[in-house]
Amino acid sequence: MRAEKRLIHAATMWVRRQPPKVKAFLAVVSGMAFLVLLRFIVHDHDNLFVAAESVHSLGISVLIYKLTKEKTC
Repeated sequence: MRAEKRLIHAATMWVRRQPPKVKAFLAVVSGMAFLVLLRFIVHDHDNLFVAAESVHSLGISVLIYKLTKEKTC
């Protein structure tokens, strides 16, 4: 359990040290990877529904981030 926490902490610190352009690139790449993974996992849904739910979850994540950082939305 401790090794997992150290690994997560090291990855988090590495991302925090990166410039904003690299963070944006990592966000886009991870979002695209998530959509591809979601496409392979969900077989019975329409592509538009899957994309809409992905955008919805991304929006909620951005709102939570903004609430934790700025204490306002």
